[in-house]
Amino acid sequence: MNPPPPPAARRPRLGGVLFALGGLALFVYFVERAGIGDVAEGIRRIGWGFLLILGLSGLRFAVRAAAWIGCMPAGHGLTLRHVVPAALAGDALGNLLNVVVGEPAKALYLRHRAPLGRTLPALVVENLFYTLSTVVVIGAGGVALVLLVQVPGGGWLATGIPIATLAALLVGAAHWIIWSDRRVVSAGLSWLAGHGIGVRVLARAAALAREAEERLQRDYPREWGRLLVVAALELSFHVLAILEVALVLGLISDRPVTLMDAFVLEAANRFVNVVFKVVPMRLGVDEAGTAMVADLLAYGTTVGVTMAIVRKSRMLFWAAIGVGAFVRRGLSVADVLSASAREVAIVVMARAPHGARPPKSRLAPTIAGDDDRRRLYAAFLRDTLAKARSLDGVSFRVAFTPDGGGDDAETLGITESELLFQRGDDLGARERGVFIDLFAAGFSQVVMIGSDLPSLPVDHLARAIELLEGRTVVIGPARDGGYYLLGLTAPGDGTVPDLFDGIRWGTGFAFDDAVAAAGRAGLTVALVPPWYDVDDEAGLEALRRDLDDPGREVRAPATAAVIDEIFEGEARRRG
Repeated sequence: MNPPPPPAARRPRLGGVLFALGGLALFVYFVERAGIGDVAEGIRRIGWGFLLILGLSGLRFAVRAAAWIGCMPAGHGLTLRHVVPAALAGDALGNLLNVVVGEPAKALYLRHRAPLGRTLPALVVENLFYTLSTVVVIGAGGVALVLLVQVPGGGWLATGIPIATLAALLVGAAHWIIWSDRRVVSAGLSWLAGHGIGVRVLARAAALAREAEERLQRDYPREWGRLLVVAALELSFHVLAILEVALVLGLISDRPVTLMDAFVLEAANRFVNVVFKVVPMRLGVDEAGTAMVADLLAYGTTVGVTMAIVRKSRMLFWAAIGVGAFVRRGLSVADVLSASAREVAIVVMARAPHGARPPKSRLAPTIAGDDDRRRLYAAFLRDTLAKARSLDGVSFRVAFTPDGGGDDAETLGITESELLFQRGDDLGARERGVFIDLFAAGFSQVVMIGSDLPSLPVDHLARAIELLEGRTVVIGPARDGGYYLLGLTAPGDGTVPDLFDGIRWGTGFAFDDAVAAAGRAGLTVALVPPWYDVDDEAGLEALRRDLDDPGREVRAPATAAVIDEIFEGEARRRG
């Protein structure tokens, strides 16, 4: 069950209403200034040319969709047929509402085909490329405008060269920071927090920024081939936009059109899009900005206003298709808001497979070799991590014991942002510490599981997330009397309820003790189906039966492979 979106997300904000009203007033003013009859005549002159305008704008959606695909890691299986509708749906919501809704909506649209953890980071990378290319277009457009209006006395050098230089430096610096794995934002926030400035807020912001930077740098296309393809696609987007402006100018204006004029007008349009993103459909500000630049270029106010209105007509056409696609997918704005507001983490409590002490000592009577038990535990961990990673819209963490784990993390495919370490003298203190750390990092709900659950059905995890809300603790009872799963919602007062003291760890009473502790803390207990962890001979035998039973369809490929190797080797030695 998803919590309702916060009140601020459910009702229009006063600022948004004021921006919309101001834009409407600006729109009416500039249409009247241009002359309603003249604007109508300009629109009439476009005629069937509007189909060409739609075609060029449609190609722009396809180009950015291709760039998004180019930023995704291999194996995503997505094509333009899947991604273009997602781009249209998100762009429609972004234009009609705001970018905060529009961008996540693109990834949410594809959720049935690819997890958010795959599509959303790639979308962030694509937006970075787009933003940097837009900075270049705006900067170069400013230089071109200065040249076209012929600033006297060589003033264009004093104005144009710094603008172009700044744009080039900004783009180069951004790519260099990412390419060299530098954490500029999080380091800056940590430095401020370390000097006593907004310690709690900035420390949390630094953690979130570090995670975003790591994801961005992880997914950034570092192969020169991919990087150049994505950059070329973003450049093609702007070229198509310039051609669209030139086409509209040629249809509605009587004077000869140059590509330089079209480039300056498109740069002005990009500037309006960036600065006035909060204004729905850029109503009024687009007409005002385009009219002023058209005046400077001697096309006149009427041409500028007409061009902006034609652009809105094109935008509304694609917005209608995008909204239709979004509705057909069965989604709503509330889905986007709730998906954005609910931060859920699944954390796996683990120890280092190759730490100083061999894991799974209770399996020694069955698997005597230390190295075999290390390999088996590493396989348990791989399969358990795969279960946790498979859920859409859920973050993932691994909490290693203090005696190791960092060296094994890279081998297991665990990134730095997904890694944390347990702290405390006993299991209860370590579990409490992990909940405290993840709630402090901004997660609203956390589901904790053990690392020896290679056969755990993913449905059990999904059900635990559904049950999490308010004062409910979700527990997964283990068949040996303990529990394999514990889920909590972040408390309003910032304290984690006392569920960890007085628990008889490692006995058949741990589950009962946890339920009793929840009752004392005033929490409602919700249960997911029982399962078993593999920490003794009985658990291992249950696992082997499940893996050998084709009717159970238990998937634990890494574990199954290692078990076959171990027991085939033992059979050969006995033979």
